[in-house]
Amino acid sequence: MKINDVIKKCIKIPGISIKQAEYSMELILNTKEGKGSMTFFSLFPGLSLAYIFINSPTWTAPDLRSDSSITKGPLLLNYCVTGRCEMILNNKNFVYIKDRELSLTECFAQKEYVYPKRIYEGLEFFIDIDTFTLENTWVQNEFSIDFRKISEMFCPHGSTYISTATHETEEILKKLWELYDFPASFAVIQMKIYTLALFSVLQNLEAIPKSQACTFFTESQVNIAKKVENIITSDLRLHHPAWELAEYFSISETSLKNYFRGVYGQNISVYLREMRMNKAGELLASTRLSVAEIAAQVGYLNQSKFASVFKKHFGVSPLEYRRTRHLDS
Repeated sequence: MKINDVIKKCIKIPGISIKQAEYSMELILNTKEGKGSMTFFSLFPGLSLAYIFINSPTWTAPDLRSDSSITKGPLLLNYCVTGRCEMILNNKNFVYIKDRELSLTECFAQKEYVYPKRIYEGLEFFIDIDTFTLENTWVQNEFSIDFRKISEMFCPHGSTYISTATHETEEILKKLWELYDFPASFAVIQMKIYTLALFSVLQNLEAIPKSQACTFFTESQVNIAKKVENIITSDLRLHHPAWELAEYFSISETSLKNYFRGVYGQNISVYLREMRMNKAGELLASTRLSVAEIAAQVGYLNQSKFASVFKKHFGVSPLEYRRTRHLDS
């Protein structure tokens, strides 16, 4: 499966367009839910690298299963720089890749990529193993890189591998990430060098770190977590005790908290506090509401308590934050 075929399917999806440059192709997401971009650099025949920037809860994936000639997907390596991305395993269970973790899989993408925290930045390597093997014999001869071997090492029997990046692989991935800001004519050459180094390191690991993909959640558990998130954020003025939410879904309070933490990577209280503070910051910058009014809108009846939490979150008082934002505009 070639990356160009995938991109052609992507641009047929509403809200996704393409911008072509000399060294890259950029898929651009622009919908009412959010925005994002995936910038692809073709490094070798059969191997592309994408830089991903998402500010959206979802990104619709192309339906690759409609092609009956495709028996499995390409080898994908994802590295999360920041945020959280949902993945579905072959057994229909859900796992999550988060900051400083990498994943390798040949599973097809689900109907959409899901970003529970609405923010995601990362790298994705797209390897069409058959094409790479056929058209890059010099790479195999000079660097002994065998993607079939790498797939068998990390994804035996079609499994998905997720683990915190080792120190050596993380150093290479960080250098690759920094190249995005360099002129493409220079950066592409460096991307090729670091990419070969990365897969050489992965192939020659003496001990592969244990996959964390064993920590999974069922579809019903994920749905409960997402419904809880919708309930607690739909009106930030309201307070919903965990025991009350657990009772509503007929599960234990411990289970409810575990499902939520599994999907969103934070305790309910921490997640909700961040949502409240971010909304308060938005209101301070864009309205003339008083601090007391904003505090009430995000669920704080005590203005002093609100100001204390706000300063701890942003490092400045609400009035200082408003003043700074107005000076910057």
